[in-house]
Amino acid sequence: MSRADKVKNNNHSNNRGKKTGARTAAAVQKNPEELSRLWLIPIAVAIAVVPLITVIHAYDCGLEKNSWFSTGGMVYDFFLYYKSLFLKIIGIIVLFSLAYLIPFAEHGFLKEKKTIAPSAAIGIFCLLSLLSAILAEDKNGAFFGTYEQYEGWFVILAYVVCFYMAFGYIRTKKLIQFLLDVLLIGATVVGVLGTFQAIGLDWIQSNWAKPILATEVASSMDMSNFNIRLNFGVGTSYVTLYNPNYVGSYVGLVLPYAIYLIIRGEKLWRRILACITSITLIVTLLASKSLTGIMGLLAGAVLCAVLLAPIIKKLRPVIFAGLGLAAAGIIGIMVLQPAFLSSLFNGSEHYGIDSMYCEGDTIHITDGDGNKLIVKTDSSKTKEKGWAAKYEAEELMSVTDENGRELSYSVDPVYKFMQIEEDGYYPLKLIKESRPLADADYSVFLNEYEKKTGQAYDESVTSDGTAVSKNIDVIMINDNSFFWMFTRVGDELMIYNKFGRLDNMNKIEKIGFSHSYHFASRRGYIWSRTFPMLTRSIITGVGRDNFILAFPNDDYVGKYYMFYETQSITKPHNMFLQIWSQDGLIALIAFLFLYVLFIVRAFRLCLAKNRPASEKGLSMFSFVIITAVATTSYMVVGMANDSTITTAPIYWIMLGAGYAAEAVCTKKSTL
Repeated sequence: MSRADKVKNNNHSNNRGKKTGARTAAAVQKNPEELSRLWLIPIAVAIAVVPLITVIHAYDCGLEKNSWFSTGGMVYDFFLYYKSLFLKIIGIIVLFSLAYLIPFAEHGFLKEKKTIAPSAAIGIFCLLSLLSAILAEDKNGAFFGTYEQYEGWFVILAYVVCFYMAFGYIRTKKLIQFLLDVLLIGATVVGVLGTFQAIGLDWIQSNWAKPILATEVASSMDMSNFNIRLNFGVGTSYVTLYNPNYVGSYVGLVLPYAIYLIIRGEKLWRRILACITSITLIVTLLASKSLTGIMGLLAGAVLCAVLLAPIIKKLRPVIFAGLGLAAAGIIGIMVLQPAFLSSLFNGSEHYGIDSMYCEGDTIHITDGDGNKLIVKTDSSKTKEKGWAAKYEAEELMSVTDENGRELSYSVDPVYKFMQIEEDGYYPLKLIKESRPLADADYSVFLNEYEKKTGQAYDESVTSDGTAVSKNIDVIMINDNSFFWMFTRVGDELMIYNKFGRLDNMNKIEKIGFSHSYHFASRRGYIWSRTFPMLTRSIITGVGRDNFILAFPNDDYVGKYYMFYETQSITKPHNMFLQIWSQDGLIALIAFLFLYVLFIVRAFRLCLAKNRPASEKGLSMFSFVIITAVATTSYMVVGMANDSTITTAPIYWIMLGAGYAAEAVCTKKSTL
């Protein structure tokens, strides 16, 4: 070989080496448009697998220290704990992935101007949620999640990093298609399971499910007697989403993508699978009886029509007709829903007692009409042991109206009901000024509660956690529907609750929904007690999963009428009130800004003169539109549902991918 040939071969080798080095450098740079789908496996698991995880977890919730909770703190979780655990693991993996990818990106998405606003919004949301967790009463629950929620701050962090992963690196049709495919597979399983539940074949009651459900507890219990019974009736779909309400959130968010794949799917198998999924999801939604899920889909359809109007001009008459039908559907639902409008605008509910609280040795009662009654006990007698059997009711207490007028009464010899002796023989009634007793609508009885010895059984818990059992003397207040028992502890009257425990009877703050507490499946009651919490949650909230501690779960009067007497309110049943109360108002504004900004950008993209040309099959432009539709549906459902780990990861990831697709479309239209 000549020297010239050697030089030529060396040059060729050098050039080949340079090309190899260039390819290596490109691989190290991790350009988003060349990212392998392997990087997206964690977020694929988050949207397709996590919603399906259902394994029993036994744990001590720690709430037994509160008198409004039962003495047994050991509870079983079916749907949330392991979902939360997997999301935390996914969050860690994605965080390390971002730490590796971002520094090597030649044109990192963080350098784009369009990234600043959403990054600032999600950063503020995450930081204020962190600050709220640090200041929370139950810090462990605020960070790691707890009873019936398991959406602590570390789960919020997982949402944020998954959003960034989708926003920064799902920027090609290939990756969008991969994301939609895994979402479709997960949705197919949800739809099939929900459809079987709709026809009475509940998977969770089947023999094949037992080994999966009992993975954690199999070694500690007799599996031959292992049986699961949930509160949901036969034919109700809840799938693996913890509650039928969350089926509305899931279907409202996922169904638009399934329908999108029916229309835009590029392969026949994908369209067929999307069609099957759509049908089963609709059946599941109907069987869940989630009205808000239907309303969310209608709202998404309206937005879809508005976004498509400037693009498909020939279909404008059809679009406007669809808008009319959607509006008619919403109005029809509101009218057909029993007492929906009347309970919203004209409260008609009436309760014997509106509020009741103890102050020293006095019980203050206000009835449903605002009339007041004051029951004062004789502290010198009620401090004696066995006073319930020793004294007659007339010797133990006096009753006056709000003006201090003493009301005379007698005690029924059989039932021990104290009754007014005025203008005849009437049950003791709440009155105002000189209003005749016979005109009162609701009666309130006071009696000496007797159970053989006139005593009740107390199962209070001491500071060291041991149960103390003793007999106590009690007085009962009864309004013909419910009764409340009181006893003296030291210088205070305390309520003897349904758990057999003693608790303070405090004055409860409430705003709005007076006489409409049953509005939206008793959400009116929960919201009326949540609103006062909001004024204390401007900058920071009570902390993630700390709503149960901040909500007045000692509202014994309100909870009795709402049939919550043995339940604890763990969430406000409204995603926006949930964020405001737990993370603060500013965090809620940042959360809403992130969504609204995307919708605004979607509108700008659709209205722009140089918008991307319409393409067949899947396209970044059409993906932006369908993401706007799906996230809007989710937000509307959020008016009556909370954020939950069963569906929230899908929202955050798909919103991030929608932002990425919009950024690509905008970049192409400005070239």
